[in-house]
Amino acid sequence: MPLLALGLWNMGACDFHTPLSPREGKDIIKKAYTKGIRAFDTAFSYSGADSMLYSAMREKGVSRDKYEIWSKVMPLPTLRKKVDASRRRLGSDYFDILMLHWPTKEESLFSSLITLESLKNEGITKEIGVSNFPLSLLSEVIRDFPISFHERPLSLIWNKEWEEEKKLPINTIAYSPGGFGLLSGKYSSTNPPKDERKTIKALYSPLFPSLLEEIKTLGHKYNVSPYSIAYSWVYVSNPWAIVRGVGNEKDLDIVTIQLEEDEIKKLTSIAKEISLFNSSDNIFSHNWMLQ
Repeated sequence: MPLLALGLWNMGACDFHTPLSPREGKDIIKKAYTKGIRAFDTAFSYSGADSMLYSAMREKGVSRDKYEIWSKVMPLPTLRKKVDASRRRLGSDYFDILMLHWPTKEESLFSSLITLESLKNEGITKEIGVSNFPLSLLSEVIRDFPISFHERPLSLIWNKEWEEEKKLPINTIAYSPGGFGLLSGKYSSTNPPKDERKTIKALYSPLFPSLLEEIKTLGHKYNVSPYSIAYSWVYVSNPWAIVRGVGNEKDLDIVTIQLEEDEIKKLTSIAKEISLFNSSDNIFSHNWMLQ
């Protein structure tokens, strides 16, 4: 059973969404805690999200040892400075998991991994990991460094290399199980989102309309939303944890469905073809080698 964490990405400024206000963000964090969520996924680049988490927990009277902070930071040369800034914003001396947010060129990457390992040895983080790594690079770094976690997108619009990754000795944290909201049924290639989600290539796959129709049909069958079907598929894919971002408190009340085996296979097959429509090694088509 995957662990559920609340993602704070949409609580900070980003071209992929309209950020929540501090009050909205804190209310969602507090309700998530009340509903039993004890892990919160953030990053240095989420800026105000860190402060929202700290403030929400103070207002609720929750001590630091009662919840986990998973955070991400870009590689050198400013890794340590960003780590210290994040700790100040979070009001915490330590992270439960600290990850490199994106891979980068080899020299900087491996120096950053050495620094990350040092931070673990210093007690600044309990565990270390990486995020958004392609399979070949992930396989290399877990061989040479004590990396315990990999955070990656996993959804019906991106399951590339997932079957292979499951065979690695790594705990996978899956984020954006709803495909950044593209699986809600609101969008299409002719009606894309107005933000940067319109650049995600899956939206323009010839099979994207078929996928939406399939999850809509299953939603009617089980009397749930298309998002619940999309989330349930990720759930049965069984990553170590799932990070969910929510836009309002009601989004925390998602229902998980036990899909039938043939339904899972059909969704998986469509997802694989949509993932292959993008030739990049990541869903954002981001050329991290230029970093």
